[in-house]
Amino acid sequence: MNWKDKVYKKSPIFLQTILLNTKALELYAERYGKKFWKVYNEFDKLQWLSEREIQEYQLEKLKELVHYSYEYVPYYYEVMQDNKVHPDDIKKLDDIKKLPVLTRDAVRNNHRKLLSVKYPSYLLRTGHTSGTTGSSLNFHYDIKTCVVHHVADWRQKNCAGLRYGDPYASIQGRAIVPFTQDNPPFWRENYINKQIFLSSFHLIEMNLPYYFDKLQKENIKFIEGYPSTLYILALYLNKRGESFPLRAVLTSSETLFDYQRKAIEKAFDCKIFDFYGMAERVVFATQCSEHKGHHLNLDYGIAEFLDSNGQPVEKCHMGKLVATSLHNYAMPFIRYSTNDASSLMGEKCSCGRCFPLMDDIATKEESIITLPDGRLISPSVLTHPFKPMHNIIESQIIQDAIDQITIKIVKSQEYIKDDEEKLLLGFLERIGNQMKVRVEYVDSIPRTENGKLKWVISNIKPAF
Repeated sequence: MNWKDKVYKKSPIFLQTILLNTKALELYAERYGKKFWKVYNEFDKLQWLSEREIQEYQLEKLKELVHYSYEYVPYYYEVMQDNKVHPDDIKKLDDIKKLPVLTRDAVRNNHRKLLSVKYPSYLLRTGHTSGTTGSSLNFHYDIKTCVVHHVADWRQKNCAGLRYGDPYASIQGRAIVPFTQDNPPFWRENYINKQIFLSSFHLIEMNLPYYFDKLQKENIKFIEGYPSTLYILALYLNKRGESFPLRAVLTSSETLFDYQRKAIEKAFDCKIFDFYGMAERVVFATQCSEHKGHHLNLDYGIAEFLDSNGQPVEKCHMGKLVATSLHNYAMPFIRYSTNDASSLMGEKCSCGRCFPLMDDIATKEESIITLPDGRLISPSVLTHPFKPMHNIIESQIIQDAIDQITIKIVKSQEYIKDDEEKLLLGFLERIGNQMKVRVEYVDSIPRTENGKLKWVISNIKPAF
């Protein structure tokens, strides 16, 4: 926890609100305003281009990126030299296969070489991902990439009917309300973006009426969050035979399971608009009003679906997703191998967009952690303590008792005792001191029969 987080955590609510909005104003100046609307207007038109026009756009962007990477990114200069590839060899989109796939290990081992020599450090923005195995990865992108990402995000929100400037609520992984706070408000307000941050760490049955009272008072018609967290809110309403009508719910960051969709749509009497993105900013896929799949945003990046031999799979066949960001010049990721798998659907969407439809992402199913006081914690919330951890190869969270959690860790050679202390501190900030948390070091973590790692295993049934 840095000093800013410590100050925020110890501050009274009114000061937390000031600090939050000060940060929001800083981010607004960086990501929104004229630069945002310029890109937004461009992207708004791109989604309606023909398939041929979209491919021409991608090819132009790819050529520019490859030429730039060859000249200013040491890693790609070496890779192209080793593979006898020159930027001029990229004449069509299919030529991207002349470059090797970029793995997570390659990013870790060549972090500095992947940085553009043209970007000073003060212009870089840092991203983190814990991945699907609880092993972190750090990377960087430029401010333009931040703008593009938020443009794609708001283009998705517009599909759901939410316009920039409309009030909406978010319930995600930010520890926006200190865990130790026992009384409402279990939210903080971002007045800059008319956004209410609901706490994901106070989801106990007795607290939930306060959440819905706030949403009703502010006339909130849109809410975004993790599927598992929104599912908790939906369970509460469905158990009571009540509903809280909204215009749309937006979900991301986890696989949205059918049982979750049904419960959430019933509770909020509206459709879910699910979208898929990555902290690495290489791929973005969104649902339109037809809800037939996820449109791959081809103006955001290039997506490939490959078999175990690295060859493209046919439509409707599952393949590992490999993606290329078309906009991040600070630390280009070309043909980045994700941990996810999916397939291109055979049909076109009747909405008129030529962005191809992608099927649901195949990732692990996760469980919800139940705390002794009844609070329910989304597994996506628990990824956050792992994001700054560089020396963990894999991890797994197991809850066998209402007050006991075991964190299994496969550590790297660089792992030190301080890493354990930092992890436990971040973990306890999100689950409190009611739980006994034990770290167990193992050589490997067993997979399921289909080879997947189930990251969170809870053997405790939620109270409601």
